[in-house]
Amino acid sequence: MLTSSQKSHVSRATHASSGVGSQSGRVAVLCGILFLSGTGALIFETLWLRLSGLAFGNSVWAAALILSSFMAGLALGNALAASSRIRRWRPLYFYAVLEVLVAFFGCTVVFGLPVVGDLMRPVWQMLWNFQPTLLGLRFVVSFLILLVPTTAMGLTLPVIIEDPLLRETEFGRAIGFLYGSNTLGAMLGAILSEAYLIGAFGLYGTSLTAGATLCIAAATALSVARFGAARYAGFKSTDPIADSKFPLSFAVSYRAPWGLLFVSFGTGLIFLALEVIWFRFLRLYVASSPTAFAIMLAIVLAGIGVGGLVAGAVFRSSRRSNQILAILLLAAAILVLLSYLLFPGELMRAPTGVFDLRWWQIALLCIALMFPVALVSGILFPVIAAEVQASVGDRMNSTGVTALLNTTGAAIGPLVASFVLLPILGYQTSLICCAAGYALLSLSVIERAAWSFRRPTGIVVAALCAILILGLIFFPYGRASEHFAHASRPYEVDEQGHLLARVVKRIEGTSDTWQLLRRDLFGEPYYYRLLSDAFSMSATNPRNQRYMRLFAYLPLAFHPAAKDVLLLCYGCGVTADAFTRKSTVERIDVVDISKEVFALADFYSGINYSNPLRDPRVHAIVQDGRFFLQASPQQYDVISGEPPPPKMAGAVNLYTQEFFSLMRSRLKENGIATFWLPINQLKVDETKAILRAFHNAFPNALVWGGADQDWVMMGINGRGLRASEDELRQLWNDPATGPDLRTIGIEVPQQLGALFLMDGDEIDRITHNIPPLTDIHPKRLTDGPWDDEASHRFALTYFTAPAAFQRFVGSSVISQIWPETLNPAAAELESFFTIRQTRYLSEIVGSNKLAELDLYLRHSRLRIPVLEVLGGDALRVSIAERVAKDSAPPPLEIIPDLIAGALAQRNIGRAIGFFESERDRGVFGANDMFLLTYLYCLNGSVGKAEALVANNADSIKKDQSAGWLWEKLETDFGFHPPH
Repeated sequence: MLTSSQKSHVSRATHASSGVGSQSGRVAVLCGILFLSGTGALIFETLWLRLSGLAFGNSVWAAALILSSFMAGLALGNALAASSRIRRWRPLYFYAVLEVLVAFFGCTVVFGLPVVGDLMRPVWQMLWNFQPTLLGLRFVVSFLILLVPTTAMGLTLPVIIEDPLLRETEFGRAIGFLYGSNTLGAMLGAILSEAYLIGAFGLYGTSLTAGATLCIAAATALSVARFGAARYAGFKSTDPIADSKFPLSFAVSYRAPWGLLFVSFGTGLIFLALEVIWFRFLRLYVASSPTAFAIMLAIVLAGIGVGGLVAGAVFRSSRRSNQILAILLLAAAILVLLSYLLFPGELMRAPTGVFDLRWWQIALLCIALMFPVALVSGILFPVIAAEVQASVGDRMNSTGVTALLNTTGAAIGPLVASFVLLPILGYQTSLICCAAGYALLSLSVIERAAWSFRRPTGIVVAALCAILILGLIFFPYGRASEHFAHASRPYEVDEQGHLLARVVKRIEGTSDTWQLLRRDLFGEPYYYRLLSDAFSMSATNPRNQRYMRLFAYLPLAFHPAAKDVLLLCYGCGVTADAFTRKSTVERIDVVDISKEVFALADFYSGINYSNPLRDPRVHAIVQDGRFFLQASPQQYDVISGEPPPPKMAGAVNLYTQEFFSLMRSRLKENGIATFWLPINQLKVDETKAILRAFHNAFPNALVWGGADQDWVMMGINGRGLRASEDELRQLWNDPATGPDLRTIGIEVPQQLGALFLMDGDEIDRITHNIPPLTDIHPKRLTDGPWDDEASHRFALTYFTAPAAFQRFVGSSVISQIWPETLNPAAAELESFFTIRQTRYLSEIVGSNKLAELDLYLRHSRLRIPVLEVLGGDALRVSIAERVAKDSAPPPLEIIPDLIAGALAQRNIGRAIGFFESERDRGVFGANDMFLLTYLYCLNGSVGKAEALVANNADSIKKDQSAGWLWEKLETDFGFHPPH
């Protein structure tokens, strides 16, 4: 029965709305307003969280606290709505004020957060040794900064639902339509900001767009209010406090339906926990890029939004909403399991280091996994709110208190998922727990009469319970291993299905799923690969070890007195291992955002590897690398960074001008920074944007690279120090660093110079019209696929030997740091540039292997190029030689590596012996015959070469390689080629 006050409200609302238009029209207009509100609000939320991470850190704890501070602001707004009332005739005016506040303070926060980060840096540094205090302060500062706009956001929906224009509309229908429209607007905001706005306008311009959107919503609300004001302006509130200038009155009391509010809390907690678990699971199939994350979020919001509209369309009365609520909760529990079991993952090829899934493929996976439960969740909130309103009465209080508990649960859900469920139970068991949580919530709202089979609802509830129980009994609990295998399979088998590697350790951590793969060679560990979700984050294969160890050896070569070293990102520990080999280094701080990366360090083994974390000089620090640079007071002689690939979600801000400036600020005078630049994963203009950003931070900048597209940027804080020849050679003479350098193919000091690609002058030339990559314009690094051919053309410009050599000789920076006694213009040095160019072209476009081998064997003393042209490397040869010592005769599978090792040592006779042994054992192909013929001639046995060719004349095919060989042998050794 309605109270007199409620009757008065209804009477006034009915009278006021009589001239404003049809009921559906009024609801549609207000839905449109909330749609715009949702769009602008989500854009702001995205910007705030992105910039807060830069100011306060992106470690898992820091990110959790920033998210919590954001949710706390929303909860405060909900709490105000739950505990107050507004002047009945001006809710849309108040709503317009709220939107303007969000717009103004939202833009202020976006423009101000970078400044706050800079201003707080001395405070962070002062509190660095008091980590709990530092963490708490970051939460407080973040909460205070976001307080006004988030509180206003939390008030908008409860305020607008109170407007008299909606009083004719049943509350359940109104809240469903408004909630759904607001969430669909948020979906548009998620897509629009990522797909267009940030790229077109940067973060500042995007914030202004979001603010303008909210101002349009506010202006529309004011127009609607003024249009309807004439119809109800004469009505006065029975509450005398309503005449106060402040729009809220806190003289409110009601009996809260705690059972329903607990359900609201539980559904918020479970759904946000599910969102974290789903996103983690999807990353086993989808490369973690900003676009992929935006699509995932958009699908979740679309499901909730459509669910809200469905609730608004079908809602008729709250009399049966308790029974409907139980059915919806059970349906959600079943759909959690069913969508996981029916997930169409096998339709998608796992990414193999390339962001090759199109947006619609990502969307399809997201819809299959998340949309059904999100749809039910979107229906649940309006149903719960309607049930609460039936008990509380006041619309704004009902919406506010329901949203308050739901938001509180939503704030806790991600923490529970990240810090409890996923690390302890894993994603699959976590999903099952969430389904069980929905089921338990349904039991809390089911009335005893609902179990009666005489009622249709009783039959439905019983059937759903039976389906859920059977689903849990017959659930395929081994399904998780199939999804893990899908992520690791591209790295475990080759295209023919032959096994290459196997998983030796798997960890489901707080933020990522880690899989460590080991590839064995001749029964011994050859190399490891570390997968983060479905992406190869790092590997210890010889090719990767070269540039990873150069991150250490380049700065140590030009700053031999370096004592304090900072390494950002641990990976597989290769760079850290290289630093530990320098005995004069006194302190090595290793910073990584994932504690699981450090936990895996003991699982690596190999003939050239020991766990660097066991070195007493090494200090492992679990922290966001960027925040560490902001907050740590330590200064370093060397800072090296090998972060995740730049197109991974969240990694772009480790490649910006502001980040590189932070690196420089932590360097001592003449300190050196090295940083990874994977041009094979970037468009050419993106590479140039990063180079421009690096050079803006480091006027003395250099770029180095081996015969591949993994380049190393090096910046010097100052003019730099000139190393003497003796200091440089000490790296090669040292029993710890020398063999390591030779293993990665840097066999003599002059070869280090031949890694030079460009200096700051060249960077200026090629980037004069390219803006730098910055925090405010992160979309200068896109998610689009790169052009391999364009990257090759760009790289070849700097690998071409004569031009590269001339840039090296003419570089002003090189003239400052290169030892004077090692003549940079020497012909020997130029030959090393030629060898690098040859190796690069061989790897990219192929080559005549015999001609290339002849170049290395007869015109240099280098070992590694000989091994590489024969398909080997120093690690393979070391393993093969160890196996050969225990086997007589050596196994056939290791003979090619033994031959390569003998040729690398210029032991031609030994290589011939292995070939003859191979031939005597019946394993001798056409390529073997060509190479053995060449080696006979090289060893002075031309007669044997001619006899070998004559005996195999029938199997020789005339081609370009054979023609070259006969001509070469005839010219150089007097060999008589076959007719």
